[in-house]
Amino acid sequence: MTTKTLAALAFATSTIALAACDQVDPASRAEMREAVVEVTELGDGLGAQDEIIELTTSFTLGQGVEAAAEEIRAFVTSQVPCSTVTVQPGQVSIDFGDLSDSCVYRGRTYAGVVTVALDLSGGGAHVTHTYEGFTGGRVTMDGTSNVDWNAGERHIVTDLDFTSDDRSVHVESDRTQAFRACEGVAAVCVSIEGSRQWTSERGDWDMTIAGVEARSIDPVPEAGTYTVLNPEGKEIGLSFSRVDEDTIEVSVTGGRRDLVFHVTAAGQVQDGE
Repeated sequence: MTTKTLAALAFATSTIALAACDQVDPASRAEMREAVVEVTELGDGLGAQDEIIELTTSFTLGQGVEAAAEEIRAFVTSQVPCSTVTVQPGQVSIDFGDLSDSCVYRGRTYAGVVTVALDLSGGGAHVTHTYEGFTGGRVTMDGTSNVDWNAGERHIVTDLDFTSDDRSVHVESDRTQAFRACEGVAAVCVSIEGSRQWTSERGDWDMTIAGVEARSIDPVPEAGTYTVLNPEGKEIGLSFSRVDEDTIEVSVTGGRRDLVFHVTAAGQVQDGE
């Protein structure tokens, strides 16, 4: 065997070995379940944020800042009379008090302050929400969301910290959403495309959102897919379908075999059949 042949064989062997090293093992059952738990635990804060964005970006486009601020004030006061709404030049502040004040909107007890800053230059609207100790009862939110609104869609970019009794999570997202009233239930229905990244005690996560349909009162969507990249670099696919009013089925791919979990309205993750 010639020297050139030996060199070629050695190169081929090393290339195969490197390719094998680059391969990521399939996700384990525990990792697949962990991905479902992660997105479920984010759900309460995300649902509360959706309700506030829908509440504060439903004003008439094409008017001045002062008129838009007054329209927001009037609408919020009519929908959430337990809140204190203050208007200043270019912004609206909504104070829900604390949880003991029992300020309820769409079935959630809200607390904290949301400040809405308006920029209406151009044909649409740019709205910056600042959340200070804002909560829908389970998760407390601090940070900002920037909403660009033109016609029926909102482009939303967020930089938020979620805090609950047992964990803290930093969440960033870039997504496009369209809101509509849900039928037969006090909630906001949302169509979502985009991405979300977050850091928890488990590590850094990345997620792509495609064709999602969600209700603000549910911890996970009722249709569409999430493609999750976990801290170990393993890609896990989550597909959603509603079982009944209290239960959403999550079909999970990315392991040696596909799994099914059920997520309840209370945020419990249960093994499926």
